[in-house]
Amino acid sequence: MSNLYLVKKNTEHHRTPLPPHRRWGKVTIEEQLTSTLPKNPPPDPTDPDSAAINLQQWILNCANILAPLKRPTVNQENKKTAWFTDELITSKRNCQKLKKKWILEHTPNSLPTLKEANREHHQLIRLAKRSHFTERLNNNAHDCKELFCIVKELSNPNVNDVPPSQKLCDDLSTFFYQKIAAIHDSFNTSPPPDPTPNNSSHADRLTTWTHVDVAETLKTMNSIHSGSPSDPFPHHVFNKADVTIAPQLCKIINLSFPDSWKHAEIQPLLKKPKADLNDLKNFRPISLLPFPAKVIEKIVNAHLTHYLEDNSTLDPSQSGFRRNHSTETVLLAATDDIRQQMDKGETSALILLDLSAAFDTVCHRTLLTRLHEAAIQDKALNWISSFLSGRTRRVRLSPFRSEATNLICGVPQGSSLSPTLFNVYMAPRAQLAC
Repeated sequence: MSNLYLVKKNTEHHRTPLPPHRRWGKVTIEEQLTSTLPKNPPPDPTDPDSAAINLQQWILNCANILAPLKRPTVNQENKKTAWFTDELITSKRNCQKLKKKWILEHTPNSLPTLKEANREHHQLIRLAKRSHFTERLNNNAHDCKELFCIVKELSNPNVNDVPPSQKLCDDLSTFFYQKIAAIHDSFNTSPPPDPTPNNSSHADRLTTWTHVDVAETLKTMNSIHSGSPSDPFPHHVFNKADVTIAPQLCKIINLSFPDSWKHAEIQPLLKKPKADLNDLKNFRPISLLPFPAKVIEKIVNAHLTHYLEDNSTLDPSQSGFRRNHSTETVLLAATDDIRQQMDKGETSALILLDLSAAFDTVCHRTLLTRLHEAAIQDKALNWISSFLSGRTRRVRLSPFRSEATNLICGVPQGSSLSPTLFNVYMAPRAQLAC
């Protein structure tokens, strides 16, 4: 008889180390922020770039005091699901205890008891999920955006589960850049015609943004609930410290758009669940912009939208990215036009146009020309030109990220100002207010 040897297999688990992070969960008291931030405030700004750098360094110094960087001790942190209640935690622990008891004792009653506990636990999970999503649906019955997010979460719960790697970051960065460059090179490279001289009165032109006060900055800061991974503060900490940061940020808004806030972190998301990860066409780039930049963009967008609406500059049939407009208004208008033609005994034809990477392929030169034709000139036009130029982005799959690439065209997708600029860009010139 041959000897039987038991060999212990050494299995090495190659885990991707997580980058250092700040434990902002412990900084919950607003007094901690308001007592630390006023110390050594940044000097008064003279130009937007130096002001943004000073503000960034000031906030970073405060972050190092309040929540210093620490290396996580485990590869993944356990995150409590929103619907996972304390009752479910107790039920799960009870199932684990019964499972251990059955493994150790193997008594006749231990296995049926374990099965019954598991059955009750899964029943509690179903009830908790149903109660959680029912409450969310009822609370957001009139919020189309949130309703679509809930439906997407229910139908595709793991759509964004992309395994991170340095190779995937580099490949996606190259793919996104080459795609935009190819579309841009296919455009007509001839310069657009010179804008028509504007003969309207000064009151009909937008030459500069209205002076922004601290109250407007505070209101805007509290309405933003996202930021960039490169921010020294997460968005919820920015909102807690709004009273202290708003005056400094207000000074920068009234100057111009800083170059240091023109960088975007790209988070690639799968377009469809279970799509092929090797096909880079299945990824959609989502731009994550710095929190202070989003505050500035939202304030400028409010002023620009107010001017465009008051002067009827936008195409009245344009329903995208406009308040009180949606896909419903487009369908209603199209249905009404078709039925009117049917009543007259005429035939209707519907032509649909699908733009590839619409925001990313906006030609800056053409956009600035159309803005000038819309009587947006002088400092206001120069501000938008500065906002568009010198932008960079890189793909990020934490903890990996690609090299930064320069953008030759396009408007940032994560900006609240970009949809308004895109509407002006797509508006027919004949309907622009000159």
